[in-house]
Amino acid sequence: MRGLTIVESLISVLILAVIMIGLGFAVVAGRGVVATTDIPTQLRQNVIFAVSYMVRELRQTAPEKTNLTIGSSSNAIAFKVPRDNNGDGSVVDNSGNIEWSADIIYARNGAGQLTRTSGGITKIIAPNIAILQFSRPVAEDSLIQIDITARKADQQGRWLQDSEQAILKMRN
Repeated sequence: MRGLTIVESLISVLILAVIMIGLGFAVVAGRGVVATTDIPTQLRQNVIFAVSYMVRELRQTAPEKTNLTIGSSSNAIAFKVPRDNNGDGSVVDNSGNIEWSADIIYARNGAGQLTRTSGGITKIIAPNIAILQFSRPVAEDSLIQIDITARKADQQGRWLQDSEQAILKMRN
């Protein structure tokens, strides 16, 4: 009966070590790919959520209830929406006038987050916001254009981004 020599054993261990190192690199590379491919999805979700959140509220305002004039643009917007202030179940008061909320402000803070502030309470709507711009086009009095870009670096330091533009009509 013949056993393995030391040379054969060392060669076997060396082959096994090469295979294990190769598998380790594959796992690390695969993990990096998953993390990198997840960033565009996160950015897209952030942008879509932020736009839909703002559009839903801004559609309720009236042109004269925003801080933007026709032809102007800003990186923040302040506006009011109809609200039942007197608790009678209607947003219209006894004189037939619409009751309006306190100012609602959408802006990008210093940490790159889209925030909504109303009544002294600030809520973070979306992270990684690089650009936020509100405009009132000259062509139509009741339109607001929102331009938003989310940006984030991957593990290799490459910047990935996603942008969206929405044009909405305010109530008259």
